[in-house]
Amino acid sequence: MEQEAPAGWEFFDAVDYPTDHIDDPMGRARVRHVVTAVVVGHEGAAWLPRLSEALWALNPRPDRLIAVDTGSTDETAELLAAMPGVEPVVSVSARTGFGTAVARGIEAVGFAPIPSAVGPYGDDGHMPVVEWLWLLHDDCAPAPKALEKLLLQATMAPEVGVWGPKLRLWPRDRELLEVGVTTSLGGRRDTGIENGELDQGQHDQLRNVLAVSSAGMLVRRDVWEALHGFDPRLPMFRDDIDFGWRASRAGYQVGVAPDAVVYHAQAAATGDRALAGTRRHAYQLDRSHAYYTVLANAPGKLLPLLILRFLFGTILRSIWFLLGKTPSGAVDEWTALLGTLLAGGWTQARRDRRSLDRVPYDDIKGLFSRSVHALRQNLEETTSTISERIREAWADEPEEQVVTTARRAKSTARVAVDQPRWRRQLIRRPFLIAWVFLAIGAFVAGRSLIGSGVLRSNLLLPAHETLGALWNAAASAPPGVTPPAWLGQFWAFSTVMFGPSGATNLLLLGAVPLAGLSAWVLLRAFVMDRVARAWGASAYGLAVFTNGAITQGRLGTVVAAIVLPLLGAAVHTVARRRRVVIQGSWRAAWFAGICQAVLFAFTPALGLLVSVTLVIGAVLGLGWRRQGRQLVFSVVLGLLLVLPWTIQLVLHPSRLGQEAGGLPTAAVGPGDSLPHLLTGTPIGAPTPWWFVVPLILVALVSLLRESRQRYELLGWFAALLGLLGTLVASRLGGGSGPLMFLMTAGWIIAVTVAWDSVGRSTDVIARGVLGIVLVTSIVTAGFWLVRGADGPLWRGPAQDLPAYLISAQGPPENASVLVVRKDGNNPMRYSLVKDGGPRMGSLEAAPKPEQTKPVTDVLSTLGGGGTGEEGRQLAALAIDYVYLPAPVDPTLQATLDSLPGLTRASADDGDAAWLVDRSEDPGSTPLTYDTHSIWRVLGLIAWIIALIFCLPTVRRTVAMPHGTHARRDR
Repeated sequence: MEQEAPAGWEFFDAVDYPTDHIDDPMGRARVRHVVTAVVVGHEGAAWLPRLSEALWALNPRPDRLIAVDTGSTDETAELLAAMPGVEPVVSVSARTGFGTAVARGIEAVGFAPIPSAVGPYGDDGHMPVVEWLWLLHDDCAPAPKALEKLLLQATMAPEVGVWGPKLRLWPRDRELLEVGVTTSLGGRRDTGIENGELDQGQHDQLRNVLAVSSAGMLVRRDVWEALHGFDPRLPMFRDDIDFGWRASRAGYQVGVAPDAVVYHAQAAATGDRALAGTRRHAYQLDRSHAYYTVLANAPGKLLPLLILRFLFGTILRSIWFLLGKTPSGAVDEWTALLGTLLAGGWTQARRDRRSLDRVPYDDIKGLFSRSVHALRQNLEETTSTISERIREAWADEPEEQVVTTARRAKSTARVAVDQPRWRRQLIRRPFLIAWVFLAIGAFVAGRSLIGSGVLRSNLLLPAHETLGALWNAAASAPPGVTPPAWLGQFWAFSTVMFGPSGATNLLLLGAVPLAGLSAWVLLRAFVMDRVARAWGASAYGLAVFTNGAITQGRLGTVVAAIVLPLLGAAVHTVARRRRVVIQGSWRAAWFAGICQAVLFAFTPALGLLVSVTLVIGAVLGLGWRRQGRQLVFSVVLGLLLVLPWTIQLVLHPSRLGQEAGGLPTAAVGPGDSLPHLLTGTPIGAPTPWWFVVPLILVALVSLLRESRQRYELLGWFAALLGLLGTLVASRLGGGSGPLMFLMTAGWIIAVTVAWDSVGRSTDVIARGVLGIVLVTSIVTAGFWLVRGADGPLWRGPAQDLPAYLISAQGPPENASVLVVRKDGNNPMRYSLVKDGGPRMGSLEAAPKPEQTKPVTDVLSTLGGGGTGEEGRQLAALAIDYVYLPAPVDPTLQATLDSLPGLTRASADDGDAAWLVDRSEDPGSTPLTYDTHSIWRVLGLIAWIIALIFCLPTVRRTVAMPHGTHARRDR
């Protein structure tokens, strides 16, 4: 090679330059190394100049340099021809793989001749000669000492037939890519290096490995010829692992020389240039080559298990791609697996390689990656990918370049550097402190509700005992009656929250911190001041308590309070004005539809109010632009997700006032209590209505400011919308609790945004107003901690029946109990208790009057004195017991005592119970139930699809042929 060098040596540091000769530190005899280097180029004009500089800097240099161009359309051929001392460039087709291109170059030019005169060290030419083949990519750059260090290790360990360098990231980064490579029997490539790991000498140990990268691979000529080079069936990806695996099977050792450094750009794998030698997708090609490599080289006794392992892994990865909205990835998975298995190339390869089996598999088993390591890496990468993609999907993208302003500067708290780190973090994160207080406060406030039993109140029926019972309630109802939609949603939530009882406990006892966290998600989108944001989120959480939703056990209002801010955040993502609409807006639209489906199910009146507002806002405010269509789509999606409950709401508008869990909240209207109405505090709430007056006054003051923000107006709009909805609902006799909560939420948003705009004002009036807000919040929090959950909500047994009646409802007796209540002149009320008694959803799925008419007729005759036939009629209705809880009406008790066929049974003090004689007439219950499982299954599928579309798109990650960095196909 020529000795003149071009400019550009500054690419390397002085410490990278080699010494003048290669000596074995052990003092063994010198060996003459003859090196033939082969560079394969394809569309490599962007990287070849740097490779030329690296070749000039090498000392020693290869004895022969062969360049192969694989059909490049840029200046690659010219740049290859300009490399120092290169032989005439060999041109091959663009579809030629790397290994085939190397073989064609050697066939056309040949290996370097062996000098026979005077050796490089002034010897007489009688030293042993070892011929080497050095493989280089067009996008790599060996450090000046790279070849020297490789040959030094070859001199010190002559038994090693294949050597590989340490790969670092191009152009001259200290980030490690590879120091040897291996694979698991599942086909996963493993370098043992973390993503972004820097080279600090931690992997600089000489060791045998399964394979080394083809970028900088140094192969002894006899090894190359014995193995017939790279497998032509592997044009790229996994060809190096296959070659190293075959070398190990044939008894040739593969070593890594960490002192030899090669910088590699990984252009093909990272997608910086088109793939050569194939028209298949990169991911599909990588997976099929992984399967081929394992099937062609693994022991025959393991093949059945490996194929099953491939099939199971393909199923899991396909599901992952489908969940991540990348069906092409699932198609690539199956195409790669089935194509490899059915093509049969691996069976021919196994027959061709039988002569290589000189080393048993057990002797090289330690060179492979363990399956547990592959599983751990898969879990880590999956978790990392999920978190990364979620951050990308929901991150706010500014419309223009962010300019540092005084308002934005408020979001960064100034903390003295001499403060302890934990204190600085707490000061910079005021909501963290507030949320910890809310979480601890929720435990303290719910102290009276912690224990055995279930949560219940006059507005909350007991939760179901098991997930199976809850699913049955969500899918079964009397003929002509539709089960409530919220039961299916509650079942899904209960599956991850330790059952129905655990889900109820979490929602009611943890409502304040959960609502506060949800509000923080919304406020962080448009409130810059961290203190104002922390106050707004905390005040919103406490509003769940002041509304009485917790103490009264109003499960629907609690769920709505948690979901409303999340819906607001999704709508904000969809409707905000942006110069470039990001992909996440459609994800937000899907998520908004899910939130609206929850509102339709748990609080239909609030869901209807919000959906109508969104549709009107989308049509009038956004027009039929993309954002407007997305909001309308979210409303339609919400209605579809609660089918067929949507049809019931249309056919029976009175159900709009119902609330999940129990009876509708007592209405509050102008004729009932004007202070409660105007302050948004339902009758029976734990706090007095005047607790809310300071908040309203501050919200009014903020409305009168000249510099009011648009979000303040939106807060007031929500408050007035809640007031209007409350008036309408109260006049229709429906529930008003969730609508009144919307009023309080609107005022909190208005005050929070006003606080954010005022900031750290020195104005005395502003400071006084903020002081009023803080004092009111502290008083409310103290009232919450002191009073706790003292109210109608209590914890106790699921049924108020004697123990023997509760046990009689179980097998084998499966008794049904008719519970009759008669208080003075009040009308008689009854419930038929069976299979554990009435539970959540029983009121919404109650039988129609005509279905309970036989029971009603019998009780009507009993109320009139009876005819003596009621005992037989009760037996015919399959009723086993009649139970009268205290206080017992004496007239009704005497009538039941005198009826034939009824025997007085034991009961608690003040109660009365009778056993119905069913020996002559086994009877049949008039209440039958139809199963609507098909609706629930279809609904579950629809929810899964909606949740999938809420998630970010999964990227297909190609296993890197060199290192752990991956090409990502969007």
